[in-house]
Amino acid sequence: MKQAYTKRTFFDSRKSGQLAFTVFVIFIAYKILTPPSNETVRLTSPDGSKTVRLRTFFYYDNQPSYKIYYRETGKKAWLNLLYLPVYTNSPPEMHQPDLQWNTTSDQIDFLINGTSIWYHTFPD
Repeated sequence: MKQAYTKRTFFDSRKSGQLAFTVFVIFIAYKILTPPSNETVRLTSPDGSKTVRLRTFFYYDNQPSYKIYYRETGKKAWLNLLYLPVYTNSPPEMHQPDLQWNTTSDQIDFLINGTSIWYHTFPD
């Protein structure tokens, strides 16, 4: 009994339309589920060993969320330090978020309206 084998390629050109549609749907879902954001503050520590950044996310309920990331000098990846989903002690239009290093570069403070609401101490 003779069996006929067909050569299968890695990329089938007959399914390129289906692949393009799938990529398009994933792109649209990503855009819908990802809230708009902007980088509010980026600071380098006084000794130059770390950089922190504050990103503000604007969800649809008009309450901003805050994320603080850091990375060590020479590294590519940003690590998440804080996610604050909502800050309700003042109206959103009055928020003035900021970051501040201490003089020894081992602590970062998250300030809103000049008051520290959170801090992180980096180990030596």
